[in-house]
Amino acid sequence: MIKCNECGLCKESCPVYRAVKKESVSPRGFAILDKKQNYDKALYYCTLCNNCKVACPYGVDLKLEELREKVLEQNGETESIRKMIANLREFGNPYGMSVGIKDQ
Repeated sequence: MIKCNECGLCKESCPVYRAVKKESVSPRGFAILDKKQNYDKALYYCTLCNNCKVACPYGVDLKLEELREKVLEQNGETESIRKMIANLREFGNPYGMSVGIKDQ
């Protein structure tokens, strides 16, 4: 189990949280989801940059790759995964944006 203190110091280091401003996609949000064993598509918002791990004063490692694997094993391929694969094929990135738009 993740031993998150829920202090929130990790949030501002997260590029996804800074862009989206939704607790469910913040590192703290992932830690809370893990405690509840309630996974959803928010798990795939993470860029795996590890900024949260560096910023965490408690040394929490969310191990999101392992969590993603666990969700895949439990639930099979999700709609989020299917969409990400389709975006990779069509746009060359998981975000569903052409390179010119993404860089703006």
